[in-house]
Amino acid sequence: VAFELWQVKSGSIFDNILVTDDVEYAKEFAESTWGAMKEVEKELFEETRAKEDEAARAAFDEEQAKADLEAKMEEFADKMDDDEDDEDDEGHDEL
Repeated sequence: VAFELWQVKSGSIFDNILVTDDVEYAKEFAESTWGAMKEVEKELFEETRAKEDEAARAAFDEEQAKADLEAKMEEFADKMDDDEDDEDDEGHDEL
């Protein structure tokens, strides 16, 4: 008895179920089903993982750029506030 079981986000998938007492037939069946598809499935998995990694990197870079921009804007606003305070101080003479 052989089961090919896939665990995915939406549940479990049973594929290529075989019940036999012939070992040679089981080997042939395995090569013609699982064996024939394993490289294709591996390539698809790697491509999907690469796309997910790329999307995650892009999202991280975008968030980092937003954080950097917000920090620069805050720094600029603080500098503007400091400049306004300095201008106010220049207009008053101390006694």
